Amino acid sequence: MPSADPAAPPPAPAAPPRDLSWLRSQGLGLVCGFGTVILLAVGSVVLAATRDGASAGVALDDLTAFFTRPSWAHLWLYLLFPLAGLFALNTTLATWENAARRWRAGQRSPAAYAAAVVHVGFLLALVAHGVGGFRSEERGAAVVTSAWQPLPGFGEVRLTALDVDELPNGMPRSARAALEVRRDGRVEPAEVGYNQPLTAGLGARLALLQELGRAPVARLVSGAERCELAEGQGCAIAGQRLEVTSVSPAPGGGGAALVRAAWAGGQRSERWLAPGGLLV
Repeated sequence: MPSADPAAPPPAPAAPPRDLSWLRSQGLGLVCGFGTVILLAVGSVVLAATRDGASAGVALDDLTAFFTRPSWAHLWLYLLFPLAGLFALNTTLATWENAARRWRAGQRSPAAYAAAVVHVGFLLALVAHGVGGFRSEERGAAVVTSAWQPLPGFGEVRLTALDVDELPNGMPRSARAALEVRRDGRVEPAEVGYNQPLTAGLGARLALLQELGRAPVARLVSGAERCELAEGQGCAIAGQRLEVTSVSPAPGGGGAALVRAAWAGGQRSERWLAPGGLLV
C-alpha cells in the first residue's frame, strides 16, 4: 500500500462558515432605519423643489411614475428600494430568531411576542405600500351631491349631510360628509372625512375626501328620475346616457349646461340646455 509522503505539507484547514449574524443585528436595523428616514427627508425636499420639472405628476402613492420617466432627481428613491429590502430582511431574520429563542425557552405568554407582532405589522405595511405604489389606479374625481352619482368601484353615492368645523380664518378644521352608498340593490350609510376614506374590498379601494366647496351642477329631470351632474359627469336618465361637458352659471341663479347625448339617428352631439329647456 502507498504510504503518505512525510515531507508533504499538512492539508489546509477548512474555511470556517461565514458568519451572517450581522444580517439580523440590531445595529444593521438602526442603520437601515436612519437611512430610510434620511432618504425620505431628502425626497420630500427634492419633490417640492422639482414639482414643476422632473417631479411633475409623480407622488409616493404611484411609484410607477418614477420609472416611466427616470431622472437623476429621483436617485434618493432608487437608493431607497435596496435599503428597504435590506431593512425588511433584517427585520424578518431578527424577528424569527427572537421568537424562536423565546419559544425554546418555554415562553408561551402572548405578551412575550408583542415585539414580533409589531415587526410583522411593519413588514406587512411595507409590502402593502409597495404593492399599492405599483398596482394602484386612480379612477378620477367625483362631485357628490344630494342626487345619486356613480362612484367607480363603489356603485352610486349621494350626500345626505355635510358638517364642517372652520378655523377663525375660514379654513376647515375638520369635515364630515354623511353619504348613502347604493350597490347591488342595497343602500348603506357611510361617512367620509379627513383621514377617514370610504373603503371597499378590505381596503383595496379607497375614496378620499379631496375638496370642500361649491361647484356648479346641472339638474336634469325626466319624470321621477333626476340627475345632478357637475362638469365631466354623466348619468343614465329616461333610457339614455347623458353627459354634461360644461356648466355656465349665471349670477343669482340660472345659467346653461352643455349636454352631450345621442340624438335621433344615433349621432352624438352637444346642445346647450337652459333652465326649463327640453331635450328631445
